[in-house]
Amino acid sequence: MNRKLLALGAVAAVFGAINFASRAGQAVPQAPFQSLVSPASCAQPQWPAEARRYEIEGTTTIRFEIGDDGKVLRPLVTRSSGWRILDEAALQGIARCVFQPDLEAARQRTVFPLQYVWKLGGPVAARPALVADSCAPSGRFAAFREADQRPSDRHGILLRFLLNADGAPVRVVAEPNGQPPALVAQAIDYVAGCRFAHAAGQAGERTDTAFGRVLLK
Repeated sequence: MNRKLLALGAVAAVFGAINFASRAGQAVPQAPFQSLVSPASCAQPQWPAEARRYEIEGTTTIRFEIGDDGKVLRPLVTRSSGWRILDEAALQGIARCVFQPDLEAARQRTVFPLQYVWKLGGPVAARPALVADSCAPSGRFAAFREADQRPSDRHGILLRFLLNADGAPVRVVAEPNGQPPALVAQAIDYVAGCRFAHAAGQAGERTDTAFGRVLLK
């Protein structure tokens, strides 16, 4: 059975305060989920269908405040999962939460941290590996680094894609993160020319998804 189908009922969207200490040495405040209007007002966010198809995972760290009326104010991603589609789902999830009005946290404008953990269930995925020397030489790009989920920056462009029966990337999606559109388009064209294949005897359940960064020279 395909791993992404096994994962449909096994999405984890875990509420919890980030386990840091502030610079002043004080504990990070925990959101008052016991003061929700009702649990239904703060249901777990839906795992986006596109994210399931591409089998992408990650942890989104956000922060938010609570207004006097109990509604969430100023939700903001403070550390990306690497995938905009997951980060947006996290923001939409917390925005639906409704707390009791006139909480002390609202009067004090307390900022709460929160993590959403996006993790698929089912067997470990056996992703196709890059075929050595299959990417065409480029004056702009140095290589493709598999499974590198760091956000796009001046050193590389993060991409996710599917693979056809010939091991060629199709339906390539970029995470630009502010990088120039022309550069992102070139990175997509570069990885589209690479080829991928499963290794003989590779452990895990085979999948047709892959991701990584196209590295700039």
